[in-house]
Amino acid sequence: MTNKSQYRLTESTHHAQPKLWQSAGLPASGGIELINAIQKGLSIDIITRLNDELDVSKMYILNATGINERSFARRKTEHGRLKPEESERVARLVRIMDSAIALFEGDKKAAVEWFNTSASTLGHHSPKEMLATETGALEVTNLIGRLEHGVFS
Repeated sequence: MTNKSQYRLTESTHHAQPKLWQSAGLPASGGIELINAIQKGLSIDIITRLNDELDVSKMYILNATGINERSFARRKTEHGRLKPEESERVARLVRIMDSAIALFEGDKKAAVEWFNTSASTLGHHSPKEMLATETGALEVTNLIGRLEHGVFS
């Protein structure tokens, strides 16, 4: 019989890095809470948090999400919220970047570099270029899944 007092519970010294969705300020990675936030319109502050977290420019984030710079500036002065369709595209970027960061074992710089590199399996487009449509984003997600499982075609 094993004596339970033989075993000591120790606190792990390894703390997982927060997911991008957490650092960016999304309320959740999916589900009703995220849907409600998207329908309300995400705070424009998410763009700044993303550019800080990914170490990319504001224009990079706006281009990747298809948000016009003038529209963004207008939202900033009007009410500080993105439109629901813009919010959806930002959430899509965050979701896919989280997957890419996981693929590169937490290396955000490598994930961003990969995100900008054309892939033959994406018709010689970069993952970033594919985000304009949900179908393109799905192809990027599928590619990440194949790479995680060692399927390179």
